[in-house]
Amino acid sequence: MKKIFRVFVSFLLCAASFSCSGFLAEQDTTDYTMSRMSGSRSALESNILGCHRQFAASGFKTGAFCEWLAPASGLAIWGGTSNLSNPQERWTCCHKFTRFSRHPQSYDSFSSFYSAIYRCNSLLESLEDSSVDKAYKSEIAGEAYFLRAMAYFYLVRLYGDVTLTLKAPRTVDAAYGPRENFWVVYCQIIKDLNLAASQMRSFDRMVAVAGGNSSGRVCNYSAIACRSLVYLTIGSLLSHPEDNFWLPSQRTPDFSEIGINTPEDAFRKALADAQDVIEHGPFELCPDYRQLFRWTEPEDWQLKERIWALPRSPESGDAGSGLTQWALPCYYNGTAMVENFGRCRPDRWFFQKWCAAYGGVQGNTANTIGMYVNCGDPRMDVNLVHTSYKGKEGTPYNCYPTDNRIHPLSTNLMKYYGIPYYKKYYDPTFNNSVGNSDFYVMRLAEVYLIAAEASAWLNDPDSAVDYVNVILARARNSVDNGPADEPHDWSAGDFATKEQLLNAIFWERCFEMPFEHHEYFDTHRFGAKWIVENIAKPKNEFLYLSQQEDFVDGDGTLYDGYRTVYYGRDFHYDEDWTLVRKGLINGYPNDELIYNPCLDINKNDPNYGQNPIEVFWR
Repeated sequence: MKKIFRVFVSFLLCAASFSCSGFLAEQDTTDYTMSRMSGSRSALESNILGCHRQFAASGFKTGAFCEWLAPASGLAIWGGTSNLSNPQERWTCCHKFTRFSRHPQSYDSFSSFYSAIYRCNSLLESLEDSSVDKAYKSEIAGEAYFLRAMAYFYLVRLYGDVTLTLKAPRTVDAAYGPRENFWVVYCQIIKDLNLAASQMRSFDRMVAVAGGNSSGRVCNYSAIACRSLVYLTIGSLLSHPEDNFWLPSQRTPDFSEIGINTPEDAFRKALADAQDVIEHGPFELCPDYRQLFRWTEPEDWQLKERIWALPRSPESGDAGSGLTQWALPCYYNGTAMVENFGRCRPDRWFFQKWCAAYGGVQGNTANTIGMYVNCGDPRMDVNLVHTSYKGKEGTPYNCYPTDNRIHPLSTNLMKYYGIPYYKKYYDPTFNNSVGNSDFYVMRLAEVYLIAAEASAWLNDPDSAVDYVNVILARARNSVDNGPADEPHDWSAGDFATKEQLLNAIFWERCFEMPFEHHEYFDTHRFGAKWIVENIAKPKNEFLYLSQQEDFVDGDGTLYDGYRTVYYGRDFHYDEDWTLVRKGLINGYPNDELIYNPCLDINKNDPNYGQNPIEVFWR
């Protein structure tokens, strides 16, 4: 964080001095009232917008964050590109379900979230001396509490114990601190969201004052919705401490400060918040799933399903966003050349899993016998490019699972066409790097699934199924001349155990919200044993099916198959949960281990820092 804080503190000090009269007079450089920052309503709006914009930085929305977390879930693959330095270093750790301390993007997301936190802290402190009326300041403070809470929510899920800073640093050295116990961070997140929910604007006032959810702004019910996810995460962590990222023999998490002593306490709170949002909140499910990712009509940016969305447009200075560029094929629908050829893509196993769940059709050709080539769920075609697509000048291109793309006759063809692509962030204005699609951080469909999961944990399968069926019905109706046959409704009797129902809800989250950056956090909060049984073992079996093997062409030429190209010829995921456990959180960024003098375990060792050896990869 050294560079971040030095630049940030310098900016604050300069802003304080230049805002005063008498340019050459001695100034109080520790004055953080900063009249320019909080002296008027317009100044407050400008500065809270700056806090929002930090969430659109490269460490989160513009690609680096999602590109390296989705593959670490085990449900996506890094497509690779020759344009990046050290590509093997970047994807190897994803196969350990994590990011190593020295991963090139590890510090990027770490620093981006802390930059957002320090912006929020500075704004909150400046409000104390602001001349703006109290009610207006309270609304701005609520929004700052919300953003600070969510930045810490991402950090604590990524890194476990993190530095907890609630005041703006006045010096570079003051910006550093030791890593706080993760449960203390979670308790602070809930405190901030409580303040946010009580102080933020209602939806109608947010629309009137800040332009509505198309501007990326949030309302009081956004805080309640996000709080439900925080409670759900706490409950899932407490439900299996023996195989989580901390060692129960060394420390016991204490959430009593926020009224949580058991996993059931957390799930009850998650359910109560989710029900409040569903029954009383201002949000509405979009009647047609396709409209969520249509990006052609003005109303597509005004949908009331949006609880929190990050806007993106060339005018907002975000034209270089990598999210669309890194997901699409080259020349997709006649767009400019994109050398990345889908750097982050859904893997073959995820495609097959989705088809198997909802009316998949199996192939009958030499390479497709016994595997699915299509899916009955209309959401798949909204989210994924598969089978074929129009490329340069309308030329059709085949891709997985087309027969000749399962065993394409070159390594490059395997990379280009051997797996599907994500297409949900494509919009007609996209041309290589410029696009206008937004990024959903949370939408109402997720709240229904939170309610379903919490109900399942609390042994109420009937309610859990009812919540899921609302989402499934919307999916079936998202076709012309519908409804479709799939995805079919669930019945509580379909599931013999609570675990089966919870697993089904997990996969429904993946099918409803693929590549909306939930996969990594969902797999990891369920713990190492769950990952082994539900990801590692079945995926290892899949990777050694004939369709994934190296193959010989008719003329005797040996070609690398899918497993060799994307994983390694002899690759296996770890099936020992004690090894998988090491990857449940990311290694602390190497830059921070080097520069932060407050990391109190092996603080002079950049390989370990404050990372316990038995928990984290080097």
